[in-house]
Amino acid sequence: MSEAVLIGGGQVHRIVGERGETPPCPDAKFAAGHVVKVRRNKAVGHFPAELVVLVAIPPGFSPDDALADLLGQPRPLLKQVGSRHITYILWRDGDLNPYHCGERDLRPSGKEPVEIGAVTMTTDGSRG
Repeated sequence: MSEAVLIGGGQVHRIVGERGETPPCPDAKFAAGHVVKVRRNKAVGHFPAELVVLVAIPPGFSPDDALADLLGQPRPLLKQVGSRHITYILWRDGDLNPYHCGERDLRPSGKEPVEIGAVTMTTDGSRG
């Protein structure tokens, strides 16, 4: 949720989340469009075996803010605290849900990077 309304003292205040851009992450091993393999461990073993990187998230930056920036939406007012390590927002073709994963759980796939077009949210609220 990126909007809140405060009512009190005879006044109504509307608070809307800011918009922004995810800061660059020059130390990231993977960039947008890289196809990566996901390790088969307890933390991310249920993820698909291969995913595409949408954005690298620098340490300390909220993944919720990064996802909102990616979709061109206002940032949420309540959000997760950023990790101490580099993380990524990942995606799989035909899947409506993004995946969030740390760098240590990813490996190069050896495949050529793919071109990423526009990332949007569908009218029913799912991402496409």
